[in-house]
Amino acid sequence: MKRVLAFGICIVFLMVMCQLAGAALQWPVGPWETAVIFTSDAVHQAEASAVQDGNMWTIKAGGDDIWGVADQFTFVYKEVSGDFDVSVTVHSLELTNDWSKAGIMARQDISPGSRNVAALCRGLDDLVTFQRREVADSDSASERCTPSGAPRPVTIRLTKTGNEFMGGWSLDGGATWEANVTRDGVTPTPVAVVDISDPYFVGIAVTSHAAGVITTAVVEVLGDVITAVRPDQKLSVTWGAIKASQ
Repeated sequence: MKRVLAFGICIVFLMVMCQLAGAALQWPVGPWETAVIFTSDAVHQAEASAVQDGNMWTIKAGGDDIWGVADQFTFVYKEVSGDFDVSVTVHSLELTNDWSKAGIMARQDISPGSRNVAALCRGLDDLVTFQRREVADSDSASERCTPSGAPRPVTIRLTKTGNEFMGGWSLDGGATWEANVTRDGVTPTPVAVVDISDPYFVGIAVTSHAAGVITTAVVEVLGDVITAVRPDQKLSVTWGAIKASQ
């Protein structure tokens, strides 16, 4: 029985490694939208921006954090349905706080307490964190971090199969992927199970983790059919505006 169990665990681990070994698939086709999500920070509201140059984005964001029971950040996203396998390269992220963040997020909606899963590098330049909020308006959780550093540029990957999410990171542009991202550096990345139903949003999330201070992230979207945002390049939606209209 023990041999059978051990064999089964090995098979699961090999399947995980194989899933992360290949090149990430193309981003879902569709227009990009932008939003400032839940912040009373006047600096964030006034100065947040997302400027596109081909597949390169320069994103300015404030906000206290992407964490806890409610998030505050700038989101560049697509409305999608179904599964995905996507990646971005974070070329730079200003150190406004050790925990300023930039990376990929899948989110049920753009309310501040939405269910979500995210794969993010942090400003201190030493790790990629995989975090989630399984229940709307409830606390966030994260137990998966790179143990050996993730200097920029770092390529980050997030996959969705049904309600199962996995992450990976790469220091060679996605040629090879690391799956062992738990703090001990040994345990394979566990699958995150979060109930995110169609349609939902997936895109780039950036937060400064410093109220009143703007961070700038330069992020390259890998494998996207280039679609422009609105011609004026201004953020198209704010959570405050949506809430006020209800």
